[in-house]
Amino acid sequence: MYDRERSEEVSLGDEFTVLVLKGKGDSIISRMKDGRVILFNRENPIFADLRPGTIVHGRVIFVAQNYIIMDPLTPPESGVEAIEMGLRMVAESENWELGIIAQALLHILNLLSGLEES
Repeated sequence: MYDRERSEEVSLGDEFTVLVLKGKGDSIISRMKDGRVILFNRENPIFADLRPGTIVHGRVIFVAQNYIIMDPLTPPESGVEAIEMGLRMVAESENWELGIIAQALLHILNLLSGLEES
């Protein structure tokens, strides 16, 4: 999942942050909101550090009808931001039961972050 609106078209050189997911077998991928798969450039030195559940900022280096290829630009990050991005992805899924749970967890995280700021 990536941090753009569904209606935005992706072009070469665009940069955005995505959640790294487990693909088939040992592969790692991400997904755009329109369903296209995001693959990562395996020749990039950062590729070896990518793990499911982390987020990474990258640049689009190839666009096809069914997928795009992204070049990671920054080391992957985990933590609350990655968790929130994953929960937003689940909240937008077609499984309404999991969506409700994800929304509840996001609400709890928002409440807790408000307590930390106090």
